[in-house]
Amino acid sequence: MSTESPFKSARLPALPLFVAPDAGTCCGTRAAVRGDIEETWVGRDGSHLLLRPVCPADIARSRSFLRGLSYGARYFRFGRGDFQFAEAELQGLCDPDPHECTEFIVLAQAGGEAVEIAAARYCIEPDGMSCEFALVVTDAWQGSGVGRRLMKALIRHARSRGLKTMYGQILATNTRMLEFAQGLGFGVEASAHGPAVRLVRTALSSATLEA
Repeated sequence: MSTESPFKSARLPALPLFVAPDAGTCCGTRAAVRGDIEETWVGRDGSHLLLRPVCPADIARSRSFLRGLSYGARYFRFGRGDFQFAEAELQGLCDPDPHECTEFIVLAQAGGEAVEIAAARYCIEPDGMSCEFALVVTDAWQGSGVGRRLMKALIRHARSRGLKTMYGQILATNTRMLEFAQGLGFGVEASAHGPAVRLVRTALSSATLEA
């Protein structure tokens, strides 16, 4: 797969994988525009978890989180296992235009520090009715239900903005993610990028939000 993959476009350079400097609410002045969602719960291992929007102050720990992702996690999310964010991309992704993109992260409280374990976003297409999502969960937390919780937050938020359709692009070899998407009500289709990539799509009115 070339570097000009569907996972890194000019409009959506990469998923915002950001960790808060603390476990508090999202910083910045755009919260009211976004219609933010925040959730807290206890994970299966007893960890205290927080789902909240990305924050402009998250850049330092976002960089650390990216460096901590395994080769496989990077490959399945970005189409390249050696993917690296440029500094300008990190800065831009920390403060996205809420009229175009919405991002959520999940933080786990570990030893007094809030550590990021997952992130997801959607970006609205020019038609104003559909959006593209992206999701990544760090290896240690895959299968824990964190990804499903993030996707449900994305779907609820997109519905609240009147969007009708959500889609994503997934490598055909990422069977686990394809099955995950199907479990949320997404159908699997061929993509314009050839057999290496699958398109998953759902009408937001029919996407699954039950536990």
